[in-house]
Amino acid sequence: MIGNVLHLFVDVHGGHLSSSKLAIVCCLTLCLYMNKINTNLVSAFVERWHLETSSFHMSFGEMSITLDDVACLLHLPIRGIFWSPQDVTEEVAVELAVDYLGVSQGQAQSHVRSCRGSYYKLEWLYDLFVHHRAASSWAYATRAYLLMLVGSTIFADKTFTLVEARYLLLFTDLDECSGYSWGAAALVTLYRYLGDASMYSCKQLGGYPTLLQCWIHEYFPTVGKRGENWKPADNCGLPQAMRWSYRQGVLKVDDLRPILDELTPADVIWRPFEDHRAWRVFDEICLYRGCLK
Repeated sequence: MIGNVLHLFVDVHGGHLSSSKLAIVCCLTLCLYMNKINTNLVSAFVERWHLETSSFHMSFGEMSITLDDVACLLHLPIRGIFWSPQDVTEEVAVELAVDYLGVSQGQAQSHVRSCRGSYYKLEWLYDLFVHHRAASSWAYATRAYLLMLVGSTIFADKTFTLVEARYLLLFTDLDECSGYSWGAAALVTLYRYLGDASMYSCKQLGGYPTLLQCWIHEYFPTVGKRGENWKPADNCGLPQAMRWSYRQGVLKVDDLRPILDELTPADVIWRPFEDHRAWRVFDEICLYRGCLK
């Protein structure tokens, strides 16, 4: 899949592809590598999330996922344009699909109607990607792939089968894609869904749970089962999240609660990315304190 995407983007830009655009596409594509989540481990942390403070409340204090964590784990840019597309109506979702995904008015109306809202199905976007790629309609193919990509990772909703149509606005001008702060957008989206999931009535976590799971692996080496693809000092510049691989855990949420309760500061790796600074230098913007939305 990665090879197909790189070939696609080179064709779209006539063989002249900037390193920044290529890096973002690669990083977002690499985000797909871990497609299994230890739901019990993630749930045990989610129930410690407090909406008011946007942090996990541990027995020894509060901790949260930061912009630096996102930069090191996913290699997404944390500087750039911070733009959150506004909600769109079903009528606008149809118009966007016609203008930027290359489908007919009838096809777009039928599809949006089947989604029962301003959404597109990920499976439908993949079919469009394959169709437009075969027809050498590279701009349409690129938008379909990128929308499917973010809808499967950093902007995933609770269904994990749909993506909000408003995110297509991010790809109307393909030359602008590399200018966005994708890392900040990923973090804000996860924060929002963590706030929802921390409520007793909510049973599903949206956003990108892989980011949360890999964050847990980095900071809490004794909690949860995981596979390790390399030691920190052996990384060759890949996103740090790729260090981890899925292993089936046997502990239930009830088992994990007392384990988390007994953690002390000595059980936390407070600076897990020191061996990764050759590829991601700490950015002072990560010291920002305030509202992200």
